[in-house]
Amino acid sequence: MKLVYRLMFLQVLFLSTLIFADAKITTFAYWDKPDVDLWYSLPKEINKNTKVLFVIHGASRDVKRYFRAAYKEAKDKNVILVVPHFKKEDFRYYYTLGMSTNDGEIISNDNKHLTSSISSFFKYFQSKYQLFQKSYLIYGFSGGSQFVHRYMMYGDDQAIDKAAIGSAGWYTFINSEPFPYGIKDKPIDKDRMARFMSREVLFLLGEEDNSPNHSSLNSSKGAMNQGNNRLERGIRYFQNLTKASEKLELSFRWRYKLVKGLDHDTYGMTENALPYLLSDQDYEN
Repeated sequence: MKLVYRLMFLQVLFLSTLIFADAKITTFAYWDKPDVDLWYSLPKEINKNTKVLFVIHGASRDVKRYFRAAYKEAKDKNVILVVPHFKKEDFRYYYTLGMSTNDGEIISNDNKHLTSSISSFFKYFQSKYQLFQKSYLIYGFSGGSQFVHRYMMYGDDQAIDKAAIGSAGWYTFINSEPFPYGIKDKPIDKDRMARFMSREVLFLLGEEDNSPNHSSLNSSKGAMNQGNNRLERGIRYFQNLTKASEKLELSFRWRYKLVKGLDHDTYGMTENALPYLLSDQDYEN
């Protein structure tokens, strides 16, 4: 039995080594903010159809785990996989785009804001690899999901083709609550709201992601007003968007998916999210 476990461990170690042999790291320093390490992998061939897929890590900032989970789904697709590492000492509130703290204190210094971050990274890869595609794909899980939905709300670029977000701990609702829990002091005009609602987005929740005692779950008053756990908060957020789109008479193109039997699992959620984003990224025969 010990021999079997040892062989299994060596197999996992071998596969992990292969994955990280394909990982490249570049330091992005072409802006007035702290440097960001970009973990990335290249497809077997870069051609006119090659796209960039950004994967945004959660609050653990375990970039290796997020790269590993995404690489499993992306390795045979025609995409450049990019996982930015927003280090805690430099980007403590990356999930609010650096625009506020958890308790709602607004960070007015826009040098700290990340509203053009992915756009900047995308332009870097466009230039470096002379990419033809003018849009990119993006996915975030947990804290990364917080980043992605706020980036779609407040980001400066319009190059997102499709997005997937999974099981955020809390959200910025379209309501009169103060930011970051609502948009009271960070209003969004109707044109921007229309772009936000009309994007192709897969919104995912884990059916078993319903623990009120998860160590990383935001328990502030603003978050608790959204629900007792991630599942409740996600359901209420999607309902909030649906009602807002009806009230504003805007097209709402988001899709909702409840993943049966899944709790707060990076790998399980990634397996459900990336096939949606990568469905058109097979190589041509």
